[in-house]
Amino acid sequence: MARISVDVPDDLKRQIEETAEVKNYQSPSEYVRQALREKLEEDNELDSELLLRAIKVKQGEVDTQPLEEVREEIT
Repeated sequence: MARISVDVPDDLKRQIEETAEVKNYQSPSEYVRQALREKLEEDNELDSELLLRAIKVKQGEVDTQPLEEVREEIT
């Protein structure tokens, strides 16, 4: 397994440790790994939604809107 080192404020570290324990994760590291997996999945879904919308715009199926408005609609 690869290692990534991240510095976090003491309060955030404490919150991660407490939450990992309350939610019965094996360790704070497992909690962080799961959070990263979920964030990556969320980001990939957002990219897919934007791509689909871009295709629909190109095909004339959707009126164009500023990107920020589109992001607000799908998040």
